[in-house]
Amino acid sequence: MYERYLNPFVDYGFKKLFATEENKDLLISFLNAIIGGKDPIVDLRYKNVERIGDLVGTRTNYFDVYCETTLGDEFIVEMQNTWQPFFKDRTIYYAAKPIHDQGKKGIQAALDAQALEDTEEGLEPDPNGDEKKRNKGWDYKLKNVYVVAMMNFRLPKKEYPEDSFFHKIQLMDVEDFHVFYEKLTLYYVELPKIDNMKLDLNTPFGRWFHALNNLYYYDRQPRELKEPVFDKLFRQAELARLTPDQDLAYERSMKVYLDTFNQIEGARILGHDDGLAEGKELGLAQGLAEGKREANREIAKKMLSLGMDMETILAVTGLSAEEVLQQKVD
Repeated sequence: MYERYLNPFVDYGFKKLFATEENKDLLISFLNAIIGGKDPIVDLRYKNVERIGDLVGTRTNYFDVYCETTLGDEFIVEMQNTWQPFFKDRTIYYAAKPIHDQGKKGIQAALDAQALEDTEEGLEPDPNGDEKKRNKGWDYKLKNVYVVAMMNFRLPKKEYPEDSFFHKIQLMDVEDFHVFYEKLTLYYVELPKIDNMKLDLNTPFGRWFHALNNLYYYDRQPRELKEPVFDKLFRQAELARLTPDQDLAYERSMKVYLDTFNQIEGARILGHDDGLAEGKELGLAQGLAEGKREANREIAKKMLSLGMDMETILAVTGLSAEEVLQQKVD
């Protein structure tokens, strides 16, 4: 198959389209399609240069996209291709960082304002004074924080029906189901489900997800996506426009993307086949369960030899960390 456009779901493709100053207008349009018509974003600045969390020595200190609007609202956008056992915890952790940072900035602003007021009144700072009593303090008013988790996998245990791929999460009162707090919003997008859905192309939301879901497979820009923002999307996604260095970076990113999915799919197939074979020998339900577990141990051993990370191995095999480590010892 002739490939004309890059895959927007691989790391390089996603960041090229949405994490550069050149394509800031694409990100603004995409985020506005997600949040709807309330207080549309008119401009934003990227904050990817700032560390997220204190994960020293890891490669996960940065989001795919981290930005702030002119209103002070903060957006975290992440493209995730493999499920992790604590994926929800991870998104909550990410959301907590900008909230905490707002507090630090608010407290510092209150201190600076008090210092300026004291200076204007001719008061000298009192190193022995009670700063908390003197300071007017921060009022805890927060700006909105949004996390958009683009997931190239389904949430486990069929948490949502097959015809539901876009999930907006806010804090809710479980007694009467009203939204208790609106300033923290999580959007989970189950991308694989889009293939089986008919999107409303009369809406920006429908057009954006239709474009992203099919971009890699198009050989030309379709008629239903003929508008300036999508003209630019398709232009920026053209593989022929990449420089040699960009092309190499994209190819490397595609290799990681394909290898990851092939390894996971291979492990699943192997687990299924070996589990059935062992099950026939051991007999009935108990044999199937034990056979599959033994197969998963073999899968874990193979995945360890391939250098795959512990979280992916746990997600694929369903084994405990102790069982996986035992395969390494054996």
